Amino acid sequence: MLGLLLASIGGYVVYQRLRPVEVIVAPVVRGRAVEAVYATGTVEPIDRVVVKARLSEHVARILVREGDAVTAGQLLAELDSPVRSFALRQGQAQLDRAQAQAGARSPQLAGLAAQVRGLEAQLEQARLELDRTSRLARTAAVPQAELDAARAKVALLDAQVQAAAEQLRSAKVDLTATRAQLAAQVGSLAAELGEGAVTSPLAGVVLRRDVEPGEVVAQNQAMFEVADTRTLVIELHVDEADIARIKDGPDPTEVALSFYAFPGQAFAGTVAEILPEPDRVRRAYTVRVRATQPIPGLRVGMTAEANLIVTRKDDVVLLPIEALDGDHAWFAVAGRAGRRPVQVGIRGLTDAEVIAGAAAGDQAILDATARRLRPGARVHATARTRP
Repeated sequence: MLGLLLASIGGYVVYQRLRPVEVIVAPVVRGRAVEAVYATGTVEPIDRVVVKARLSEHVARILVREGDAVTAGQLLAELDSPVRSFALRQGQAQLDRAQAQAGARSPQLAGLAAQVRGLEAQLEQARLELDRTSRLARTAAVPQAELDAARAKVALLDAQVQAAAEQLRSAKVDLTATRAQLAAQVGSLAAELGEGAVTSPLAGVVLRRDVEPGEVVAQNQAMFEVADTRTLVIELHVDEADIARIKDGPDPTEVALSFYAFPGQAFAGTVAEILPEPDRVRRAYTVRVRATQPIPGLRVGMTAEANLIVTRKDDVVLLPIEALDGDHAWFAVAGRAGRRPVQVGIRGLTDAEVIAGAAAGDQAILDATARRLRPGARVHATARTRP
C-alpha cells in the first residue's frame, strides 16, 4: 500500500512538472511608436480677474450671479457709504459758496473793486487840483504851503489806490485758491464715492460671487471672479525633468487630450505657451495647451489628462511592455518559454520599439514574470486581443 501511495505522489509530481503553464501572449507587430510625456491639469481661461472691494463698506446691492454674462464696465455691485455721501454734499455746498465768492458777482470782490474805483476818482480829482494849484503857484497867486498840501494829497491817494488794488488782487487769489482746493476735495470725495460702484474690468462670465447684500466688506476683499470663457486653455503641470523636450512657438509639441467629463473620447491639441516661472514646490512648469478644434461642453475647472508627444516613429517593430524583463523579453516558441535579449528604442505606455531581438509575428509572453517561468518551460498560450 505504501508503495502505491509513493508511486501516486511521484506520478502527480511528474505530471505537474510536465503540465504546460498557462500563459497569455500577444503578437509582436509593426506600427507606430510614440514617446510621450504624461501630465495632468485643468481647463482655465486665459483672461481671468478677481474683482476686489476698493472701500471698506457694506454691500447695498448685488446685481449679478454666478454664470451671468457681463460686459466690460458693467456694474456688478454697489457699496453704500453714508459718511462719504454726507461729506460730498457738504463739500459741494462749500464749493458752491466759494464759486459764488470768487465769481464775477462776488460781493466781496465787488466791494473791493468799488473801493478801488472810488479812490481812483479821488486821485483823479486831486491831480486836477494839483495841476490848478501848480499854475497858480507859478504866478504867486497861492502860497507854497498850499501847493505842497496838494502834492501830498495826490501821493496819499495814489498809495491808497495801489493798496486797494493789491487787496483786490490778493482777495481774488485767495478766493480762487479756496475754490480750487474745495473743488479738489469734492473731486476726491466723488472719486472715493465712485469706488463704491464695483464694475467688471472685462467682458466674460461671473465664475464666483463671494458676497451677499448687507455684508460688510473690507478693502481689497475679493467679491467676484470674472473670466473670458471664450478663450479656454488646458494648463498642465510638466515635471522639470521633461520640460526641455516640450516645445512651443512655430513648431509646437502635439498633445493627446482626454477629460474625465468625456470618458472614452480623445482630443488633439498643441502646446501654445510654456510659462517661464516654475512652481518651485512641485518642481514643475505650467504648459498651456490649445485644443485643435473647439470642444463642445468644455468648462472651466474640468480635469484633463494629456500625453505630450515628444517622439514618433512609423512602421517599427512593437513589443508589448508587459513582455519586457529588464533588457530581455519572453516569447512562446513551439510550446516552450524562451527569454532572449532585446534592444529597445522608444518606450510608450503600452508598447516599446524593438530595434533588435524580435520580429513581427513573434508571440510575446505577457505574464512570464508573474508565472515565474524558466527558459524552456512548457507553456500553453492564450492570445490576448490587442487594443
